[in-house]
Amino acid sequence: MEKGKNKEISIIEMLSFGGAQFGASIFMAFTSYYLLMFCTDVAMIPSAIVGVLLIVYRIFCGLDTQAIGLMINRIRFKDGKFRPYLKWCALPFGICIAAIGLTPSIPPSIRIAYVAVVLFLCDLCWSALHTASMSMLPYLAKKDVNRAKIMSFSNSSSILAYVVIGTFTIPLTIFFGGSDMNRGFSITLALLGAISVPLFFNAYYRLSEKNYVETRSKPTLRAVLLAIVQNKRILLFISGFCIYQIADSFKNMTTYHYVTHVLNRADMLPVIIFAGLLSSLAMQPVIPRLLLIAKKEGLIVFGLFATVFSTLLIFTTGNNVSALIGCVILYGVFTSIVANLAFTVIASFSDEIRSGKDINLSEVLTASMNLSANIGGAIAGGVSAFSMAAFGYSAEAAAQTPAALTGIKGLYIVCTATGMALAGTVIAVFSKKTQKAKTRAARRSEEVGARN
Repeated sequence: MEKGKNKEISIIEMLSFGGAQFGASIFMAFTSYYLLMFCTDVAMIPSAIVGVLLIVYRIFCGLDTQAIGLMINRIRFKDGKFRPYLKWCALPFGICIAAIGLTPSIPPSIRIAYVAVVLFLCDLCWSALHTASMSMLPYLAKKDVNRAKIMSFSNSSSILAYVVIGTFTIPLTIFFGGSDMNRGFSITLALLGAISVPLFFNAYYRLSEKNYVETRSKPTLRAVLLAIVQNKRILLFISGFCIYQIADSFKNMTTYHYVTHVLNRADMLPVIIFAGLLSSLAMQPVIPRLLLIAKKEGLIVFGLFATVFSTLLIFTTGNNVSALIGCVILYGVFTSIVANLAFTVIASFSDEIRSGKDINLSEVLTASMNLSANIGGAIAGGVSAFSMAAFGYSAEAAAQTPAALTGIKGLYIVCTATGMALAGTVIAVFSKKTQKAKTRAARRSEEVGARN
């Protein structure tokens, strides 16, 4: 455990931090579950154009986060380094979410351009809000246990947002619009935008960067980037996290196909999805306690290899839906450990660099993690689409061929398990190097103490 001065974070601050993540996750949940359907079935944009738009959008998401991370690193404000973004970007973010719902009322001649502009603006606001809030983690608390508690609130809020959006978006759309889906989506998205705005304002007024200390001198952009690039342990960890995101994306993106075509139980899809989400939610209060008996690096390695086991176990379930749900619950339990503690490791990197080189890098490291998530989703999405086409998958077919079913199983089980195993191996190497670095630092400290 870490020693030294620590200003405890209150339960109100933890709830406020979680509220900001709930507000940010509202948008992410909508784009994950309903953006494709909204563009094709409500806005009536041709599928091919939507496909290109979403690819360009994904690339934009990865790049704008990096730009915003560097911008936050370079700019200083009187009321904090990170908090001002929660105030300035909250209202534009809510307006942009509401503006998505107005898409069907825009003339068809400019509708595609309108969707692209609104989505890009929405993601710019989201990137600023998410990067700024997550970058506060090293300064909200100093101890790993407290940071894990904060992340438990954050992850729980994100999971709840996904559950709420996944469960109630369509019912709310029908409630507000009846048979008029355009009107229903317009009101629903306006409501979601209105919910998110006060959550960010509350975080701005409730949170304080109590442990933040400005560097003695403003480092150059080159020094900022070199501090990351020259640290092999940081590169190892981010690479391992990126591989984890690829593997997790394989699982998420092919869940529909596995349940619908391999099991022929499309009716159980919502149950299976939410079993995974709720198991992750249930684990959040447990994870900080795990840090009392094990180190965060070792727990992440355990979580990754345990995920490999829970994924390969699916081979034994056959067509038993209950057994599959059990495997999905195990998967949610183990991946929740990785998702929670990954940002705690990043916070430790921020501490390490700040003490050694007097450079604050929390926001740049947070942006790198977001880039890893976008890269992971893009790689898994592209590989899944091409692989399913190569195996002869056809969405219009009444029943898929044996080759197509084999391809779906391979993506859902084999690619996920292989990716998790590779990620676990990379993080295990990182963990070993971290332990050696701590041992060397302890020896140097003892030598300095002996000389003095």
